[in-house]
Amino acid sequence: MPVYIRKGPLEIPAGSERDWASEDQEEGNFLSDPDQALDHLPQPYRMIGKTLNLLLDQTWEIISIRKLDREAEKLKAKITAYPPTAEIQITGSVNCMAAGGPGLYIFVGNSDGLAVYSLPDCTWICGWDAAEIEICSLNVCHLKNQTYFIATVDDMGAARLFHFSKDNLTFLKIINEPEDVSKRTISTRFEISAGGDFAASLLESNGVCWLEVYRLPKDCWLKELEHLQDILTTRVLPARQATPSQTPKSFETETAEISETAVTEPSVTEIKLTPPILLLKIKPPKLLTGSSFKSPLEAVQKSEGGSSVFGTGQNHIISTHQWEQQDAIFTSMFQKYIDVEIPETTEVEQSRHTLFHFLQPGKILQGGPERNQTALANAISVHWSGSHNLFLYLLVRTAKDKTDVEPKPDAVWPCAATILCSAVSSCAAYFAFGLEDGTLAVWDIKHSGFPLAVVVLPEERSIGSLHFIACLAVDKDHLLSNAVPATPRAQILVWCTDHSLYTVTAAGGKETTLVLLQERPENSEEQVSAVWPIPSLPNALLLFFRNGAVTLMDTASREPVCQFGLPLTHTLASPWQPVYSLDPDYCCLFLKGIRKTAAGETLATGNGACSLFAFSFDHLPLLESFMKKQQSAVCSWPHSSWEQRCEILLQKRLQTFSERRTQIAESWSLLRKHAAPLQHKENRNKGW
Repeated sequence: MPVYIRKGPLEIPAGSERDWASEDQEEGNFLSDPDQALDHLPQPYRMIGKTLNLLLDQTWEIISIRKLDREAEKLKAKITAYPPTAEIQITGSVNCMAAGGPGLYIFVGNSDGLAVYSLPDCTWICGWDAAEIEICSLNVCHLKNQTYFIATVDDMGAARLFHFSKDNLTFLKIINEPEDVSKRTISTRFEISAGGDFAASLLESNGVCWLEVYRLPKDCWLKELEHLQDILTTRVLPARQATPSQTPKSFETETAEISETAVTEPSVTEIKLTPPILLLKIKPPKLLTGSSFKSPLEAVQKSEGGSSVFGTGQNHIISTHQWEQQDAIFTSMFQKYIDVEIPETTEVEQSRHTLFHFLQPGKILQGGPERNQTALANAISVHWSGSHNLFLYLLVRTAKDKTDVEPKPDAVWPCAATILCSAVSSCAAYFAFGLEDGTLAVWDIKHSGFPLAVVVLPEERSIGSLHFIACLAVDKDHLLSNAVPATPRAQILVWCTDHSLYTVTAAGGKETTLVLLQERPENSEEQVSAVWPIPSLPNALLLFFRNGAVTLMDTASREPVCQFGLPLTHTLASPWQPVYSLDPDYCCLFLKGIRKTAAGETLATGNGACSLFAFSFDHLPLLESFMKKQQSAVCSWPHSSWEQRCEILLQKRLQTFSERRTQIAESWSLLRKHAAPLQHKENRNKGW
């Protein structure tokens, strides 16, 4: 047994010495454990050990210095911020705006009605002025040439439909106009399908909510409006001639000034048009209650009488007594987990979280042979807040189909958890929806009708919204605009409720990936308040932050490209809920800004005056190179005919022939190996 003798006198360290019990003290400390003492290595191993320790210390010091240098360089490297290229001064408060069609106009909903500006010079064209009507949201549908339908919702819940053509803005109809004022309905969302054939409005009244879908007689309206051109000119003033002081040039030289007196007032006369046709009146699913059916056969017969669709859960044979009994058993077993009182959600509150999307012809729903060859909508998908089911309804029915204002769904997708949000790709080929348990499902609804991927987010991450991103891999696989891709692929941006961002590449099987784009920031001012992908720029994403910053990010490299900065005299209006619009064709961004009284201080806008700042991507050097890079990558894969496409697929098949032949040989050998003992056992039983 080794004997350890302390060197020097036994002294107790003073209390001021805080490291007296550390392991770095001399080996003779009387408080150290003798069994943990290390013997000194003999030479030359002791010198080798010191040299290695010194080398490790120097290496770690170099690593730490380089890490600090990289962090300092990141802090020094500033993102290029571009100023606006034009400004539009508006006397009223802007609540919403949208760029329409092929990049010719921008429609602005403000506190005084609706206004239209031309692009790219940003001059005022015409308007619809109403002193007591404040437009809160609008949706623009491009019909043909310079003809548009505009769907608006004001602060009183009135859904209005407008027509714009040849610099004339015409008010057409109030969709939810009641005959009795006491039975007034409120619209929370009003949208028009691509092509302008259908419109849907989410309504609520007296605690009840529902969705109404209309067929718009657009062809009849266009003919009727042509005959009433004289009436239109009396209702809306023609486009005024722009003066030099009203024509915006570069931001440094001159801006456009829009006068409040230039906006026209709506006419009192009513234009008699063909009324829209109410196709569907969709109500939210009823709560599950006890069944009155006495047998399964009665439930099946009842279902066949109304619809052949199963999955809603309404047609069951669980009696009220069984329902109450199971509820009592569940409550007694899990009483300690359900003591927390959950406030009941009214139907009106549920309607504000309901989403619907117009769908084009595909493999999920067939809307008749005459519509399958077009790119217009023929179905609508609805999911109600708190519901596990996604309901699909056909909008185009055959002649033998019975017209029913309150129809049964044509398809039901039951899910394992509550559906929180959903999204449809710009090409209308892919559909994605997020569940309450953090699961994301992506479906190919146009080509195959099968799911592409099912991805589960990390724990404690809840899906807030979904957005489809245009990516290079997707464009390369689409050899023809309407062809079936050889490898369907979709890229989705997932914005979580904790302000973190993920990108999901859904390609089926092992090719599906989940990438963290941005972690949740610790500072609340650096949190993302809005996201918006750019359809014409692959891998491009606009991020709006609560501190007022607007950044363009490249999702492929996960690095910011540039920023869009307002003048020092202005700041981004309501950065927690910004008002913006993007023209995807000409890549022009519009932001609402308000004037400051001093640095860091926002002006209290009593009259609601604000400015719209335009950022044209074509005039920005850094963005121009980024756009060329993306477009060249997309154009590097040319469009091919069916014969060329088949040739490409055959070539790919031939390239993998040797690998497939090897796999087939291995499979046959395994089958023979497993079949040999079975054959031997069978022969032995037969006595051979």
